[in-house]
Amino acid sequence: MGFRFPRGVNAKKLLQRSLSNASPAASPVPNVPKGYLAVYVGDDESKMKRFVIPVSFLNQPIFQELLSQS
Repeated sequence: MGFRFPRGVNAKKLLQRSLSNASPAASPVPNVPKGYLAVYVGDDESKMKRFVIPVSFLNQPIFQELLSQS
């Protein structure tokens, strides 16, 4: 079973880039169950909110659109 991102969005590169840019303190992500991923949202590091979402969201067109706008 697979899913497609809109043209120009490469999920693997997006995740690799976000992991490589993470600070060492932020690298180990605690309490994220298998099949989920942590998403941080916010303009300022001190005001960021953390959401744990199922990876199945990556298959949803509305979520893909949100990623393409980021």
